[in-house]
Amino acid sequence: MQFGHNLKKVSLEASLKAAQIVYSTAGENIGVNASPKMAAAIAMWRVEARLATPVALVLVATLGRWNGALVMGAVMACYSALFLFLLDGERVMDEMRGWMRQRRWATRYALPIAERRDRVGAVRRVVVIPGTILLLGPFWRTLTYHLFRMPRLPAYVLSVGGSIPHSLLWTGVVVGGLWEIAIQPLQSHL
Repeated sequence: MQFGHNLKKVSLEASLKAAQIVYSTAGENIGVNASPKMAAAIAMWRVEARLATPVALVLVATLGRWNGALVMGAVMACYSALFLFLLDGERVMDEMRGWMRQRRWATRYALPIAERRDRVGAVRRVVVIPGTILLLGPFWRTLTYHLFRMPRLPAYVLSVGGSIPHSLLWTGVVVGGLWEIAIQPLQSHL
C-alpha cells in the first residue's frame, strides 16, 4: 500500500512541476500561449518518458520479446493519439516555430523541411518520416508532425500507426535482446 501511495505522490509532483515549467516560460512568451491542454501534454510526456523503459522490461519479461513489443506498441499508440489530441491547435506550436527561427541549427536543418511548401519540401518531409517513426517517441513525433504542419489524418495515421514499428525496434529488438542476452542469463545464475 505504501509503495502505491508514494508512486501517486511522485506522479502528481512531476505533473505539477511540468505545469509550472510551462507557465514559467513567459520570458520566451511561451507561457502566455500555454493552455491547460499543453500543461497536460507535458505532464503526460514526463509520465511516458519515466515509465517507458520499465514497462517495456516488464512486458518483455512477462509476455516475451515480440508479444511484449506489440503490447508496448499499443500503449505508445494510445500516448500518440493523446498527444496529437492535446497539442492540436495549440498556439504554443507557432511560438516554437518562432523560437526555432532564432536557432542556427534549426534554420539550417529543421525549418527548411518544415516550412517549404513546394514539391521539394513535400519530398523532404516524406524522406524524414521513417526516421521520425523509428527514432522519435510519441511526444516528439507529435511535435515534429505539428511543426511540419501535417494534416490531421496523416499525422494520426503515421504517429499512432508508427508506434508499432517503433516499439518492435526498441522494445522487441533492443530491450528484448538486452533481456535475452544479459538480464535473463544473469538472473538464472542468482
